[in-house]
Amino acid sequence: MKKTATYILPIVAGILLLFIPLLRDFHFESAMLAGTIGCFWAGLSAASHKTKNDLAAPIHILGCIYLAALPLLIHAIAVSCFTFDGAAFWLLTPVPSVLLGTAVGRLYRKLWIPFPKTFTVLTLLFCAAGILLWEFWNFPQVYFYNHVWGVWPGPIYDESVSISSSYLYFRSITFLWIILLWVLPSWSSSLKNKSILAFTLISLCISYLNLSEMGVISPEEDVQTRLGSSHSTQHFDLYYDAQYFSPKEVEYWALKHEWYFEEVATQLDLAWPEDRKIESYLYPHPWVKKNLVGAKYTSYVPIWLRQDQLHIAKQQLGDVLEHELVHVLSKQFGNTLFNGSWSIGLIEGVAESVAGNASRQSTLHQIVASETTYPSAKDLKSALSLSGFYADAGAVSYTTAGSFVRYLLSEYPVSYFKQAYSGADIENHYPVSFEELVSGWHQQLENTVIDSVDKVVSELIFAQRSLFEKQCPHTVSTELRLWDDYHYHLADRDTAKAYETIDQLYRHNPVNNLVHAEWARTQLRQGAALQVAQSFGSQDTLLTSKLLQADAFMLLDDYTRADSVLQSIAPRLQASDARNFKYSLPMRADSMLWHAHVDRRYKEQLPGHIQFQQLNLPNKILSLAKAAELNRDSLLIQYSKLLLSENLNADWFDIYEQQIDQLIFLGHSELAREYINRLEDMELRARFRERLQKMKQWHQFMIG
Repeated sequence: MKKTATYILPIVAGILLLFIPLLRDFHFESAMLAGTIGCFWAGLSAASHKTKNDLAAPIHILGCIYLAALPLLIHAIAVSCFTFDGAAFWLLTPVPSVLLGTAVGRLYRKLWIPFPKTFTVLTLLFCAAGILLWEFWNFPQVYFYNHVWGVWPGPIYDESVSISSSYLYFRSITFLWIILLWVLPSWSSSLKNKSILAFTLISLCISYLNLSEMGVISPEEDVQTRLGSSHSTQHFDLYYDAQYFSPKEVEYWALKHEWYFEEVATQLDLAWPEDRKIESYLYPHPWVKKNLVGAKYTSYVPIWLRQDQLHIAKQQLGDVLEHELVHVLSKQFGNTLFNGSWSIGLIEGVAESVAGNASRQSTLHQIVASETTYPSAKDLKSALSLSGFYADAGAVSYTTAGSFVRYLLSEYPVSYFKQAYSGADIENHYPVSFEELVSGWHQQLENTVIDSVDKVVSELIFAQRSLFEKQCPHTVSTELRLWDDYHYHLADRDTAKAYETIDQLYRHNPVNNLVHAEWARTQLRQGAALQVAQSFGSQDTLLTSKLLQADAFMLLDDYTRADSVLQSIAPRLQASDARNFKYSLPMRADSMLWHAHVDRRYKEQLPGHIQFQQLNLPNKILSLAKAAELNRDSLLIQYSKLLLSENLNADWFDIYEQQIDQLIFLGHSELAREYINRLEDMELRARFRERLQKMKQWHQFMIG
């Protein structure tokens, strides 16, 4: 009966895990749990003086662990969630952890240390938690390796998790510790044991000297060295890779840092110490950031460190710099333990409230107000907690918390919020109850004007699922892997490999419309217009597909066939509500305009002064946008002057914003001011008004 229970109980435990999000996945989270339990179990077992066979217990424990893993494995295979990386985590995490626990317990038993089980538990606790805390308080990285529980690969929002060479290297160190602890009790009994001990000690010394080089830890000095270049301003030390950031870009982002710093400090009523500088790490792209500090698409601020820091990839700077700076400056009124708030919702809520970048079309209040029901006081209190915040998708939690905090900051003195922030104690720092605050927030949402655009934005955000709700949170298909590789090569400026990868992806899945469209664009940029035109058949009826086919014919100078394709979809284009199709016909209104469009889009050729004046407004505006994208400053200025004779259209607000931003930076403040004034006189969306106000503040900052 006892032997039967030995086999049944682990399987039952595995079945119970199937009801727990993330832990039911046959991947690193469940492997971490198994490794931790197995390590302590093995340590206590080995420390017992009843033990006769030192290897029997760990083998038995590993057998129980893998029996518990069996339901997870079967479930993963049944729902197509199985990955080889998940299997590798289950091999590389429990096995070394169990053997390490055995080695520690055996050491104390063999040395006849009093209370061997107590010392075993304390030693393993130090390894599991003590070393983690030391690394946490001293390094900016957000990934951690541990001899007891294996690996924490980084932020939960970065869903793709795979076995890295760093983890393999670290686990080899775990095995060296196992060998050392195993030999230590009898190291002097033979020359063989002495040799093994000496070899192991030397290997450990060499291994620990190379932790940074092998990516096991990432000290600030190492990250700075790998990025290679630096630039200092009044409040910042910027670290960047000069191969990916031009001097002009460095100057631009340095100024943006200082401007956002001034804006955030003013909004939060902060006095910054004169001798305190913020380190800003600007990575070439998310893949480099993942390799160096463990966060790929997640920009972050390690608020727990004494040194103020930002970690952002170049592609995300425009969207998140202000948000992340709020995290840095809010450390001023954070708690003493980790410089933050005990409410994750308040930490992210204040950053989202100040930056307000949840959507380019709708304000925070409009997004939440578009929902049919608002969060109750109970729901909001839960959402502001650690578990509640991460229970929802990131965009949902950030937006809801941001809207509520924006209400608090707009309706009450900012000092109330700063006092409540560190202890997450809103009840005792506002003159009304939490329920009354939520009621007031609801009233503000009720008074918020919304339209169909806001409802669409809200639906897109609130339809997102959190990592805990996904069936296969870490499963990455071949298509997604190749898609990620494609964007990596683009970000790494290796267009040859990027085109090769998208071609491989297209061959792998030619029926995927998104893949087909992106492949077609890359082919058109390479001059393979005929191949693109022939790739679309009668079954390709999507508007994007037909427009690409029409553009391909135009690049072949076959205007008749190009126009035939365009006219076949003209009624659908005119009836479409999609913003990206609104000007598809005007941009291709005649052969001259169409040639200008395809030359700009696929050949990066921009019109001169005379040709620009012959274009219609959509082509002029997109030429302006392309000039800004390609850093063609002289053309940007020239186009901006010529466009003063045209009426402004709110449909092009994003491009006007980009134009004004660059004109201000380039020193053409009067020209920028002219566009700001004209936009102010227009009827704009509330979110556009917010963004225009930011441009006015940027303009004021630059002119002093």
